[in-house]
Amino acid sequence: MRSLVKWTLRALLAVASLIVLLLLAVWIADPAVLRNAVFGPRMGDVVQLERMQPQETVSGVPRGELPSAAPDSIAPAGLAAAERYASRTESVALLVWHRGALRYEKYWPGFTADTRTNPNSGHKTVQGLLVGLAIADGYIKSVDEPASNWISEWRNDARRDITVKDLLQMSSGLEIPKFGRWTSTRITLGSDLPASVLGLQAEKPHGSEFQYSNANAQLLTLLIERATGKRYAQYLSERLWSRLGTGPAAVWLDREGGMPRGFCCLFATARDWMRVGLLVLDQGRVGAEQVVPEAWIKEMVTPAKTNRNYGYQVWLGSPPGRERIYNKFSIATALHSEPFAADDVIYVDGFGGQRVYVVPSRELVIVRTGAAKTDWDDAIIPNAILRALKPAPAAAAEVAP
Repeated sequence: MRSLVKWTLRALLAVASLIVLLLLAVWIADPAVLRNAVFGPRMGDVVQLERMQPQETVSGVPRGELPSAAPDSIAPAGLAAAERYASRTESVALLVWHRGALRYEKYWPGFTADTRTNPNSGHKTVQGLLVGLAIADGYIKSVDEPASNWISEWRNDARRDITVKDLLQMSSGLEIPKFGRWTSTRITLGSDLPASVLGLQAEKPHGSEFQYSNANAQLLTLLIERATGKRYAQYLSERLWSRLGTGPAAVWLDREGGMPRGFCCLFATARDWMRVGLLVLDQGRVGAEQVVPEAWIKEMVTPAKTNRNYGYQVWLGSPPGRERIYNKFSIATALHSEPFAADDVIYVDGFGGQRVYVVPSRELVIVRTGAAKTDWDDAIIPNAILRALKPAPAAAAEVAP
């Protein structure tokens, strides 16, 4: 018996020693990884933004309240069904815009219109809009330019021909950082994002297949900074965020004075995300001002050859089955219990149900923010609202006997 206890203690000591050595190795490689793993954001939590440090402000210029009107263009049963699902999934906010006005706006206890949340990958769509503005400004000639024009580290190997479009459409052919491995962890929590993504090598011919990867978005962040010669947050504020009518936002940096995480973490309110949705709905306009070229919005929502449900950093329509696969190594899928009840749904997708659904044919935008749920069902809220929309008064009069 004493021998068994002795061997058990030795085994426990060996395991403890290995854990200490592993933690020490991580600390030596990049202290920020360990610090963020312990004190940083919790999986699924989108509101404890103070745990994501350091941050850089993205200045905004509020333009007053969004126009609002009674929800008389939407049948109450549809709104009730959407609200029930939003409540069940621990939502922060649910907003519905229809025919020129905000028809429904709800915040759950503890949250208000001023609550900012982490949209997770929702930031990618904003980044896609910003690439269009960099093209309009002449910093980038076209999406067909090689990204190596700015990412000089690629010029002498197989990555030199990867285009800006390949990065936008998640078809770069670069190796995918696998969840739980050091490279993926370093990208998510580390202190040197450029080094983390620049080390990825080409595995497939560029433009040959769709493989969703945070690294593609992070490389675009680097490209935007190098092409414009400005900090990402500054250019985002000057060319887009301050022109939408949004309040101030923030991005999560890898270190003080470093680079923002362009694949996530643009901290903003639900109303701010509504304004992003309205920009897409109105073909790049904010009021009378053409903020983003209309041609870019149309190009952005054109299905990629490698995935008909993806454009430039934005998702499109219903997948062929009940699951939407991100990449061959992803531990997560997006569930669709049924197809969307409209054929032209465009949507901003952030992990776990951070969503902006835009339906141009119905003049509809829906925003949901809240706890990140791995079983989030993309069909429930938009379909409940779509099926509850009432005919426009003029249309109703035309069919009346």
